[in-house]
Amino acid sequence: MSFLTGTNTELIYANTAAGTAKASFTSEVAINDVAGMGAQASLPPFFFSSSPTTTGKGFAIVARGILSSTATPTYTFTLRLGAAGSTTAAIILGSAALTTGSGVTNQVWEFTGEFFIQAPAGAAGANTTGRGTGMLKSPGIASPFMAALFGGAASPGTVATIDTSITNYFNFNVTCSASSASNSIQLQQLEIFGLN
Repeated sequence: MSFLTGTNTELIYANTAAGTAKASFTSEVAINDVAGMGAQASLPPFFFSSSPTTTGKGFAIVARGILSSTATPTYTFTLRLGAAGSTTAAIILGSAALTTGSGVTNQVWEFTGEFFIQAPAGAAGANTTGRGTGMLKSPGIASPFMAALFGGAASPGTVATIDTSITNYFNFNVTCSASSASNSIQLQQLEIFGLN
């Protein structure tokens, strides 16, 4: 490693237990729940301001789990940065509603992406801009078995409402379009890397 830029990649978080499987839901729910995985991954206040070069500072995420479905419901994935357990904070990586295959059981899914600060705000408040892009892959979703992830859940992935002055928790959430005990999802592995 040359250390040409003076930046590091470091593991910020890796879970030691799987999240609790979620089923029979249609509202957005956290799948990195405290009951299953323990304390949520978080960034301390002003994490993005703690280096001389805030612009371009960010993190990478790798998440894996399993999903099942009856018929062909949709799953919508959202990774939010904000208060613990939030289902309304800024979406830093999100998908469209993804149709599953018909009657899939315990199919693996993988969610990978990066998020970087584009325009830091000097003052406290939900006013820092960043951009996130990534990919979700699973044989359990309809062909082509992959989908784009974007900040704000839409291309080009820009989100302008990050509050860097608070402790920001990684809220890994999912919404299902149909409530059934057979429509279930579980987060089994979550890794977050600081790119600073």
